[in-house]
Amino acid sequence: MSGFTQRVAAVAAAAVVAVSGCAEKRETQQAAQLTPTEGTAVHSAQVASVEPPRGAYAELAVRRGGVPGEDGKLQGGKYVPVEFMQLPQDHQIGNRLFKYEGPGWESEHVAYRLYFDERAAIDIFGKTKSQLVLPEVGQDGTDYHALSDWGMDVLKVGKSLGLGGIGAWGEQGLTGVNAFSSAQLQVHNGADASGVDLKYSEWQTPAGARDLDLQLRIAPGSRLTHVRASTDEGLPGWATGIVRHGLEPITLNSPDSEWGYLATWGQQSLADDNLGMVVFFRTADLTAIGDDAYNHLVQLKGGKQAEYYFAGVWRAEGIDSEAAFREYLQAEVARLNQFSSPGNQ
Repeated sequence: MSGFTQRVAAVAAAAVVAVSGCAEKRETQQAAQLTPTEGTAVHSAQVASVEPPRGAYAELAVRRGGVPGEDGKLQGGKYVPVEFMQLPQDHQIGNRLFKYEGPGWESEHVAYRLYFDERAAIDIFGKTKSQLVLPEVGQDGTDYHALSDWGMDVLKVGKSLGLGGIGAWGEQGLTGVNAFSSAQLQVHNGADASGVDLKYSEWQTPAGARDLDLQLRIAPGSRLTHVRASTDEGLPGWATGIVRHGLEPITLNSPDSEWGYLATWGQQSLADDNLGMVVFFRTADLTAIGDDAYNHLVQLKGGKQAEYYFAGVWRAEGIDSEAAFREYLQAEVARLNQFSSPGNQ
């Protein structure tokens, strides 16, 4: 076990110690009811019982014991993993309430994070080694935008969906999950996959307010995040996509394949090297592939549900060229087609 992996395991183990014991449990429950100005930054949160990382892992870490500074950013305290979180109504982007600004989920090969605020975009943590890293990423005194021994944040998201963010599609174009009355999040670490479940109440779309449920899952050994989205009432259309960085998209949309993809490959990472990104969709669900100002878009048919996968590839062994990336895409499509066949339902 490498020194970094040992440190990650120690961080997770320390979280178990930190939340054990009746006295600590009572203290945590009391702290969860306080506001930041009352000496803590845990809002409506249930502290997680975290086991050492395995083949897949998900977390949301919330600052506990922080005090707002003059700039509004929380100072002091420490990040504590929680299983459930209600987004505070007074939450401000960049206030350091959440470690790396929201939840993260990972396999050994790649990690992702979602901005748990009105951006709702998805970012990529690229890895230099096949290992689990999230418990240590984003801790005070570290910078995940700079290359570390584990890797770094490799994607500039800007005003886009990032990689695989969800949106509504209609006559007015793309509407991201940017306006809603409330949001909550549940962390999931299961035997077969890890990820997060999000609920956005009264998401404002051109078709009216919708309650959105969003499930994100990653399995050990995979780069794919499986996305399932649903609303209480149908939408005219759904959309997802990939942030535009001036590269020509790579696409597959064939009647001979149940699954297709929209992908990009090239010099587009924050490390100024090659990064591959892909969204896999069912060809029967596709209505169009196009662009807007910030995204390469996959437009999906309307209704109450949407489903797709996405993946990021950075400095991966054996995937170091566009040709190798295209081979990876074809291999994943073949697996998805096989999984979707009647014998595997």
